[in-house]
Amino acid sequence: NIKDADAVLIEMLRDSGRLVHSGRVTHSYPFCERTGTPLIYKAIPTWFVRVEEIKDRMVELNETIHWVPEYVGTRRFGNWLASARDWAVSRNRYWGSCIPVWTCDGCDEQVAIGSLDELEEYSGQRPDDLHKHVVDEIHWSCSSCEGTMSRVPEVLDGWFESGSMPYGMLHYPFENAERFEATFPANFIAEGLDQTRGWFYTLIVLSTALFDKPAFKNCVVNGLILADDSRKMSKSLKNYPDPGEIFDLHGADALRAFLINSPVLRAEPLRFSKDGVAEVVRTVLLPLWNTYSFFTLYAEADGVTLEDLASAPSPADRPEMDRWILSVLQSLVNEVNEQMEGYYLYNVVPPTLGFIDHLTNWYVRRSRRRFWRARGESGSGDADKLSAFATLYEVLTTFVDVLAPVLPFITEHLYQDLVVRHDPGAPNSVHHRDFPEAKPELIDIGLEQAMATVREVVRQGHNLRKKEGHRVRQPLAALTVLTHDAEVARAVETHTEVIMDELNVKQVAATSAEAELVELTAKANYRKLGPELGSRMNEVATAISALEPKQIEGLLEGGAVEIAGHRVALEDVLIERRPRPGMLVESGGDLATALDTNITHELEREGLAREIISTVQRLRRESGLDVTDRIVLTWHSSDNAIRDAIEEHGDIISTEVLASRLVYGGSPAGTEVEAVGHQVWLEIG
Repeated sequence: NIKDADAVLIEMLRDSGRLVHSGRVTHSYPFCERTGTPLIYKAIPTWFVRVEEIKDRMVELNETIHWVPEYVGTRRFGNWLASARDWAVSRNRYWGSCIPVWTCDGCDEQVAIGSLDELEEYSGQRPDDLHKHVVDEIHWSCSSCEGTMSRVPEVLDGWFESGSMPYGMLHYPFENAERFEATFPANFIAEGLDQTRGWFYTLIVLSTALFDKPAFKNCVVNGLILADDSRKMSKSLKNYPDPGEIFDLHGADALRAFLINSPVLRAEPLRFSKDGVAEVVRTVLLPLWNTYSFFTLYAEADGVTLEDLASAPSPADRPEMDRWILSVLQSLVNEVNEQMEGYYLYNVVPPTLGFIDHLTNWYVRRSRRRFWRARGESGSGDADKLSAFATLYEVLTTFVDVLAPVLPFITEHLYQDLVVRHDPGAPNSVHHRDFPEAKPELIDIGLEQAMATVREVVRQGHNLRKKEGHRVRQPLAALTVLTHDAEVARAVETHTEVIMDELNVKQVAATSAEAELVELTAKANYRKLGPELGSRMNEVATAISALEPKQIEGLLEGGAVEIAGHRVALEDVLIERRPRPGMLVESGGDLATALDTNITHELEREGLAREIISTVQRLRRESGLDVTDRIVLTWHSSDNAIRDAIEEHGDIISTEVLASRLVYGGSPAGTEVEAVGHQVWLEIG
């Protein structure tokens, strides 16, 4: 500990009569990051690279590099280059690459050695080990005097070697000249944000000095992963979770996806949390696995083969839901390829993982009953069923290709089971396959936009149900969509059955007459208007707040109003909708929804029937029945509401639970359950 010497040194100075003053001064002091012990700064002779002579050229070459994110190169790294100083490259250590300079002990003669051949020419020796303890023993007579040439004692900074990577790894220029020249500058490199003063910097210093070129064309920069306490992860502090435990508990794919879909990819810091990894398992891995399991379960139960799938209708002739998910998938493939070409990884992962929501929470859920329909059953028949199987198979086998770089292990498992197992001629691994290219003929942007509208209506409808505490199984009378956008209205009108089924309502309508259901008010969009209006912003904002409902409706219909000499359109304001008394309203984007929550006796009885269906489905699972097994359902209840519900909706109950018969039991038997406060006994056989 260097500070332990203070008292001894002071005493020696005092004894020698050279002590002028002794005292304590409190100030900031350097400490070793690993041991926590104090350090001392000492000025020593150092070898430098004269960087200031080439810094302007480095700045110019940096402007030719594509940085991701862009601000790292233009601001952080660019500013660092613009103020670059000469680079101290020598270190006074034992291990390291020897600085190849020999000096004379009798004059100022210096020789920089550029190769083993040159060293042998001067010294007559050709070492096969270039470490300090060997090279320092090589000497020769000075050509200018009678002195001896000896190597300088310093070694090179390790970052000098890192910056020499493009040349050193190929032993250029002594070997592999054609290979080096064909691959320099590199297509891309990737490293952490801290390398703006490290590897990125030394690469461009050396490449500029040697070749007047940048060392790389593209650079992907990641942020730093911090501990949950926002400090740097440290072995001494042990402020990080055991990676092995995370792998064992959640898997490597979950950790990988969590990191890739985090601020780290935007060169921002990330506070690492195990909860975030668990969330990936819940929202990504499990839904994907469940979709795969759903497909294989029903395909095996129904004996569906690749030959069957090949005989399915072409994508253009399949139902709308199939065409929609295939379009969304191909749009995703197109977007991922485009973003990958630009190295924008942070624009790749969110839509890729978001596709899982489209697949599991919309397509599979909306298409579920198509998979268990018996062949030859009345309705849309075998063609519809095969369309569903073929579509889901095509989606899964294409999506694993897209997802493989993000989730390499689970996609490999799915690929082996879905492809290799059934096609011996397929590549052995998903990672041996070419990355998919989009099929433009399958993309239908209009359909995607319409379905996005439908999903937004459904989202708002579910939010309204939750606010009122209405279960989804309880039918409600009507949902009204409020919009001034003709495309939104058309999407609602052409998908009323889907919305009715999803929200369990009896009627869906779209209207632009918002004033009948909500009170409209407007506020200024400060983000949009602020830069344009400057000091007049408050005046215009006050006038916007005073707009009449008819004026606001005019804005919603594409019109504009003149306020204080400024033309104000819809994009300049934020519209607020307050429900009128007795109405329940949710708004967002280009639409709002109003829900009629008045429950009649008829709606109540249908809700009871749906509760019974849910209970029977649970009993089926608990009994270990296969998904295609038919049952006889025996029921008993002295509750008139239950009796009425089963009598009125018996056909629906039978269809949903695969019951060949509904039998009334004369006395309580089976399992007693409660359906929204009503008692019923159910028995399946």
